Amino acid sequence: MPLHRCGNYERGIGLTRFEQKEIDRLYGYSTVGVIIHRDLKVVYVNDAYARMMGCHDAVDFMVDPDLVRYIPPAFHREALLLYEQFMEVIGFHGWKKVYNLRRDGTPVWLEISDETIEWEDDRALMTTAQLIDNGTTAMQVDHMLGRSFIAVTVHRDMRALYVNDAFARLMGASNAGDFMQNPDLLRFVDDQAREDVLAHSHSILHGVVAGNRRRECNMLDDGDEVWRDLTDERILWHDGKAAVLTTAHDVREEVRMTNMLVRNKNSLENAVAEVIRMVPTAVAMFDEELHVLHFNREFSRLFAQNPAVFPAAIPEFDVSGLRAIYREMVRAGHDHADRNGVMTPSGRLADIRTNRLQGGGMMISALDVTDHKEVEKQLAVLASTDPLTEVLNRRGFEGAVSRLQDIRRLRNKEWLYGIAVLDLDYFKQINDRFGHNCGDRVLQEVAAVLRSALRDDDLVVRLGGEEFAVLLPSATARVTMDIAGRLARMIGDIKLPDDDGNDAMISVTVSIGVTIGGDVGEGEIDLPTALLIADRALYQAKQGGRNCIIYADPTLPTAMMMPSAPPPPASPDGSREV
Repeated sequence: MPLHRCGNYERGIGLTRFEQKEIDRLYGYSTVGVIIHRDLKVVYVNDAYARMMGCHDAVDFMVDPDLVRYIPPAFHREALLLYEQFMEVIGFHGWKKVYNLRRDGTPVWLEISDETIEWEDDRALMTTAQLIDNGTTAMQVDHMLGRSFIAVTVHRDMRALYVNDAFARLMGASNAGDFMQNPDLLRFVDDQAREDVLAHSHSILHGVVAGNRRRECNMLDDGDEVWRDLTDERILWHDGKAAVLTTAHDVREEVRMTNMLVRNKNSLENAVAEVIRMVPTAVAMFDEELHVLHFNREFSRLFAQNPAVFPAAIPEFDVSGLRAIYREMVRAGHDHADRNGVMTPSGRLADIRTNRLQGGGMMISALDVTDHKEVEKQLAVLASTDPLTEVLNRRGFEGAVSRLQDIRRLRNKEWLYGIAVLDLDYFKQINDRFGHNCGDRVLQEVAAVLRSALRDDDLVVRLGGEEFAVLLPSATARVTMDIAGRLARMIGDIKLPDDDGNDAMISVTVSIGVTIGGDVGEGEIDLPTALLIADRALYQAKQGGRNCIIYADPTLPTAMMMPSAPPPPASPDGSREV
């Protein structure tokens, strides 16, 4: 069955021509949001896009078809410039991530693509959109960080959405539950600085600036001061909206000690040595010749070659790296320097602050951040993995494909891959009949089948809802179709009990759109284009009655219908044609 498009289409020569009837057939009932617009005035919208923008349906949306109302004001000019640029270029313009404002003013994060088409005998821009909904969940953050000694809060507009016990205690509360009775973080900020702090948090929230490490003094509810080293990171929270994750370290003793040293260096030499030993952060004082003069146990743990001898004997230190930091600081004419993520002789990572002392010598403070870096890695895994099925989400998928492509190109090999987009048939009926818990089990079982049936270097991604995709490196169209058929049979063999324990009550079939990408023919089919082609083939499979496989040749304007009956078996060792 051919994959139809109105008019003639040749990339780089003519425009894709769409008519109202054709666009309704292709996208009217799609879960992918679609609009067609000129000068940011919408001339066509489907129900999916209308609902993404907070409207009831397409008719409700078209009461006011001005697209500008859904674009944040800071991006109005950029949106118009992009539209004018796209009107001068024929064809597909790629994917990008944006956020829009719904009708009620709340933000919605989208992944969109734009394509210049012919509509009613004139050019227009067709935009497709999908929700980005794989945010970090409160349960996942609490599982990793709830009992951590690292103080953590997740907040939006300086109102806490989550704190762990360490953060609550740092800010004077007995535990997280006690703190969340008043989640306003601005109450700890001096009145004169609140506007700047709120603006800084807002800039991180909306991706205007990246989070950085800073030292901040706050006033607790009981009037005490607390000095903290803070690090901010922008994340997606479980409600699908952006939030700011802040980690905090208590540096009150370090600040107090530093202030004491500045005021009383000469008269408090012995007291300083004792204070240094008491501080939990690694601290050491060096003399004019940069030999260690005073140090504490934590400094010995990080920089001693034989830390076990302390305190019975003075250990031997490897401080060559610290001396190099000091000399570089002096050459630059500075009195202090910060170096983050420095590998210490003990094999631990530390954030190091160097201060030049009056009269010569230096003061070193070092914070062991090894565990913090591990937490950051775990957060990165969460950001790239679908929490329900434990396969890649779209963000992780795109990163993995980019790395595979780079490795292939570095080896001077052709970059070719097969891609199959799978959508479970009548999945809504499973949710309606058996409940969402059963629906979740089906999604988890399908993901498990996909992972077990593929090679280690194949990629499995949940695109959203009941839609998955697999990418098969070095696979031809024939091999991809064979594997798609095998996956369809394996998914069709799934039998699950319902919540009442009735065996084999739940089963599912799958529709699949297949294509190939990479170095195809005389050009390159990039990942967004291949996904779009496979998705359109999937749509045709749905229209063709479901439970079938459609292959779309990316070099031709036609597609070949393939049934979901078992294709000829692949070779036993799983090898593929290249």
